[in-house]
Amino acid sequence: MDRLEFLKQMAEKAEKLYDLAALHFWTVYGLYNAQTHQRFLDLFLHELPPNSHLLSAGCGAGRWDGDLLNAGHSLLGIDQSEGMLKRAREKFPQVEYRQMKLQEMDFQAEFEGATCIDTLEHVPPEAWPVILKGFHRALKPDGLVYFTVDESEEPWKLQASFERGRLLGLPVVYGEVADRVDECYEKFMRTNGIVPDELSDPAVYHFHPALQQVKQWLDETGFAVEKQGRGQWYAHFLVRKK
Repeated sequence: MDRLEFLKQMAEKAEKLYDLAALHFWTVYGLYNAQTHQRFLDLFLHELPPNSHLLSAGCGAGRWDGDLLNAGHSLLGIDQSEGMLKRAREKFPQVEYRQMKLQEMDFQAEFEGATCIDTLEHVPPEAWPVILKGFHRALKPDGLVYFTVDESEEPWKLQASFERGRLLGLPVVYGEVADRVDECYEKFMRTNGIVPDELSDPAVYHFHPALQQVKQWLDETGFAVEKQGRGQWYAHFLVRKK
């Protein structure tokens, strides 16, 4: 299979899966332990000027948007899943939400800060530099971004998934987990959107970059890391536009 076609199929399936999962976001999927997320979000908010305009990128159903609004800021939310955006609009009707992929960001110096929380795990390696450049353009001078990187997979599992994907004829690179997407996606889409984690997680494409690679992309794009930490499943980055 051609890699471009493979990535296109993965993105389309992810969008449809999240459209269905959105029905139960505020009762099932949006509820998990996120103490480190909250700590880094508080650090992000502490560094912002008053009354900032923020970009909530990959906002999903808006789980963290209430924190941004309660801190006195305005925001624009973007996500590729219209189903998720529908839930966000129901929850926060005062916010403008647009259906937009991270790779499609074309903002120019509009925001003092941006968040991208629990989203980048669905982005292939080719898109990381594009997205980081999009954030860099979108921010005003000295703007901040808080984002997370999925570290939930152990190295031996990544290797096993890579090898299985290759055996299946998938044009995967190391760090991508897609070997069970076709199998689990079909099962997920035949449900009402409520499934156990062992089915929902492998039903959507994931990419787990090495943190050193993330730092290299950040440096090449023009971001300086101000704070980095780890929590359950995720690495957390607070970075500033140079």
